[in-house]
Order: sequence, then structure tokens, then C-alpha cells
Amino acid sequence: MAVRIRLAKFGRRHHPIYRIVVMDSKSPREGNYIDILGTYDPKRKVLIEIKKDKLSEWLTKGVEIASRVKAILESQGVLKEVIPEDLELRKSGDYWIVKKKTPKEVKA
Repeated sequence: MAVRIRLAKFGRRHHPIYRIVVMDSKSPREGNYIDILGTYDPKRKVLIEIKKDKLSEWLTKGVEIASRVKAILESQGVLKEVIPEDLELRKSGDYWIVKKKTPKEVKA
């Protein structure tokens, strides 16, 4: 079972709001989720709420991150705070995975 951090849509008509959630990769967009990490308003381009402790916990467990979620978190400056020094994001197919840096990258 692949677990991913991605967006789940809710809100009202003409004003969507997205939850940043942890879901099974085979679940539909509005399907069941494992955990809620935060909310995002695309109209105002504002990250309404983010639970940094839960986000770092899931990232260290090795979940995949959707590209859109990665872009949102980078634009708000959250990923730099959450990812430890010895880890980095690497592209794996269409998603991003947190992996350990090689010894050469740690020294530099």
C-alpha cells in the first residue's frame, strides 16, 4: 500500500478549499484519508493551517508527496523547516520521496 500526501477538495461552489491529507494512493480525491495535515485556500493562495509536527512525522516514515503539495509547501516556506538536515526530497516517478543524502552531499 503506497501512502501519499496530497490534496482533498472541500468547500463550497466557486470557492474551493483543499485539505492537505495523507491518503492511500488508490483512494479517490474526496475519499477516506488517514490524517489531516493542513488546509489551503487557492483563491487567496494562503496556507490556512499546517501541522508541522505531523508533517515531519509522516515525511520521516517515507510517504510520497504530490507535486502540487510540494509546490504549495515550498512557496509558504514550510518544507525547509520540516525536513531534517540529513534528508532531501528526490523525484520518484510523478511524486517526491524523502531520502537520505549521500555522504558527499552531507559534507558540502
